[in-house]
Amino acid sequence: MNYENLMSKKNNAGKDAVDFLNEASDLMDRDNFKGAVGLLTEGISLCGHPRLFFNRGYCYHQLKDSKNAVKDFTKSIANDRGSDLLEHEKQRLYLYLGIIYEEINDEEKAVEAYKNSADRGYAGAITRLERLGISYRLRQVNEPQEQPAPKPATARPSQAKTATAAASKNASVASAPIKKSMYRFILPVVIGIIFGIGTYLLLRNIPEIIINKQAAIKPNVITATVTSDTLNLCAEPYAFSDVLKVLYNGYVLEITGDASGGFTPVEYEGVRGWVDSDWIDTRK
Repeated sequence: MNYENLMSKKNNAGKDAVDFLNEASDLMDRDNFKGAVGLLTEGISLCGHPRLFFNRGYCYHQLKDSKNAVKDFTKSIANDRGSDLLEHEKQRLYLYLGIIYEEINDEEKAVEAYKNSADRGYAGAITRLERLGISYRLRQVNEPQEQPAPKPATARPSQAKTATAAASKNASVASAPIKKSMYRFILPVVIGIIFGIGTYLLLRNIPEIIINKQAAIKPNVITATVTSDTLNLCAEPYAFSDVLKVLYNGYVLEITGDASGGFTPVEYEGVRGWVDSDWIDTRK
């Protein structure tokens, strides 16, 4: 479902669902979950976007209202159409759902929720399954089929025979008269080879020269690689902070400071913000 038009629908005061979502996020950052529930409820009255239900479900969970938390998380899943929630948000959604089911002693539903979270790449869900005595193998999703190696091309006997005859004929034509004059070309060829090797060695070392130059300019730069399919670059070190940019698997980020509350300060293409530390790899 495309929620773009619905998200821009305004109430009588001129506020749309995005306004309520952002205002609620500010209250959640200050642990005012009850106030956030009221704002998210107003936003839901304008648009049933899955992120609104997701955030309200999280607030209910923090308020120990398991019944409404399960209801909102379930609605978030039902309202998602494959593009409205990012993959790492779905990982957390199913994880929270599993935690709630475990809290209310519904182990069967908790296990299923943890499996859904694990299948989407959340390592913490595997740990929770193991704690429940369950060894789980991730589901295989669209594994690429191995393509057979192409057979080497072979010439037909008649073609091979013709090629051999042509080669023999050319060899006999290019005999002594050409051999006498070929020495005049040896020196230019040798010079050309030496020049080519020198050029190759120079070009091969240019990247290393550039890297060394950059390292001299920025000797203490620490980088990290995004390991999640998608990762939010947030304005603040909180799960529901405003999103400055969406990063993708393999993006290389520059770490700009020390981690705080499970979030790491980074910079990407001139934009500075915070990312979830669980979804970056700082190994060199």
